[in-house]
Amino acid sequence: MANYTLEKEFLKKVENNNDKQNEREILNKDQIKNLLLKYPKLPQDYLIYLQEIGSGSFRECQFNIASSLFDLEDLGLNNYYELKSNVWFFGDNYSGDFSGFDFDKNDGNVVEFWHESGELYYTNKPFQAYIREQMLMDENGKEIL
Repeated sequence: MANYTLEKEFLKKVENNNDKQNEREILNKDQIKNLLLKYPKLPQDYLIYLQEIGSGSFRECQFNIASSLFDLEDLGLNNYYELKSNVWFFGDNYSGDFSGFDFDKNDGNVVEFWHESGELYYTNKPFQAYIREQMLMDENGKEIL
């Protein structure tokens, strides 16, 4: 079972606590239950992240995690891009690219949508490994420069 102790300690070291851009909301059990009712294939490491670190941005808008999943239609982009219907996003990099899951594959690995090409890129990384990269953190809790 995933645990985000290393990531929480890392964010305490690298983030400015007074910067509102680093505020996150921890999801409660009812919110997680509602997410699972709507998206039963959600990976456990993603759900644990929402309960331990929470939704919102980290590292002064390095990356943003939404409190719920969304798709291109939710963003009004479905007329510009065509994607498989079972790809749902959990976050973005503030540069127009989105990260999520392909529930047709149901492997728990993260997929990225690159807006410039309109293509999906399969990272072959589970959520926890992927989010560490977005935090610019290595597997030992050290900053990647």
